[in-house]
Amino acid sequence: MPVSWPNEHRAAVDFVAAVYRPERDEAGLETIEKSADRVLEETGIRFLDDPQTIDILKQAGGVATGDVVRLDGAELRRIIRRDAPAKFLLRGRNAAQDTPIGVSAAPVFAPIYGAPNVVLDNGARRAGSRQIYGELVAAAHAAPGLTNTGQMICVMEDVSEDRRPLEILLAHLSRSDKPFMGSIASSAAAEAVIDLTTAAVRRPASAGECNLLHLINTTPPLTYWPNPLKCLRTIALKGEASMVSSYMMMGATSPVTVAGALVQGYAEVLAGLALSQLWCPGAPVVMGILAYPFDMRRMLPDFGDPASQLVQFHAAGLGRRLGVPVRGDGAITSAKIDDAQSGAEGGRVLSAAMASGASFILHASGWLEQGCTVSFAKFRRDAAALSELGPGKPADLPMPLDRGIEAEIRGRLARS
Repeated sequence: MPVSWPNEHRAAVDFVAAVYRPERDEAGLETIEKSADRVLEETGIRFLDDPQTIDILKQAGGVATGDVVRLDGAELRRIIRRDAPAKFLLRGRNAAQDTPIGVSAAPVFAPIYGAPNVVLDNGARRAGSRQIYGELVAAAHAAPGLTNTGQMICVMEDVSEDRRPLEILLAHLSRSDKPFMGSIASSAAAEAVIDLTTAAVRRPASAGECNLLHLINTTPPLTYWPNPLKCLRTIALKGEASMVSSYMMMGATSPVTVAGALVQGYAEVLAGLALSQLWCPGAPVVMGILAYPFDMRRMLPDFGDPASQLVQFHAAGLGRRLGVPVRGDGAITSAKIDDAQSGAEGGRVLSAAMASGASFILHASGWLEQGCTVSFAKFRRDAAALSELGPGKPADLPMPLDRGIEAEIRGRLARS
């Protein structure tokens, strides 16, 4: 049977918040920073197949050997602290749904990202589809606890890859007027989605505000692949927001210890956050350092393991020292069904994210089976629990999408 955890979850958040005091561990955070600086200086970060990125890092003092650039961590922090905003406004088509992200703002909750499979209300398991995707966006819009409708809630397996960014965009714009996340399928797709969303929001650009938040992932250990780099550049130059994240499997793609994972993850995201400011000073950013122990017997990550919560707390502390908003993970679990394991693991991870002060919490609803599956039932249960914890607003029917914007998107789809 599904576990209802709102009251227990709130108690866990209050308990952890009372026990954990980041100011007690400032010396430890400083040690992580210095250790990451050594990694950046002695080992460096690999930036694959993107000479423009390497050139701008060299201009900022980086030393390049092939596609590896050795960097000055203190200088990267100086750039970020000088230019990156501590808070920004993420806008929706409906101004009443706008959400501030960062210092003193309530956490923003978004649903699962990237699930290929879906469990329907009747228990049937299906591949993701365009129709199912639209239903998930509508469910996210209707849920007061979800203040962002996310991106790629499930994979549209019945839509070719080149068409998915526009089909996803159309679903978010037509089924909701809340803020959502941008595409990173390619730099061209990112730019197209940014431009069409700007037209749909129909408000002039304003300092400290943007329309989309994009997930830019490093590839641990210590590597950026070409597509995230090119997307990061496009997004920054457009003045939109990037959530630069290192998502590590402890013992597989990072050191097995909490401290080692924090050092590696901090070195990785520091480079990406600074890059966004080098491309466009003031571009909004969110920092994400997340790590989960990797089970070598099952060859799967252990979501919900307490070590991941320690990483979350210290990542938030590093973000506060840097002066940028921080990402957290939501109700994620290794469970295959929505059972007691699912509730316990998801509740622990989400409790840690909230108690740490995370600003944007991804995978907050619907996650099952190491993120391979989104469950409609769990999606609604998680969202209902979130509505008791946060200041979410009841959602009316979404504002109608401008017919000209819809026609433009459909026209581009017809031509693709």
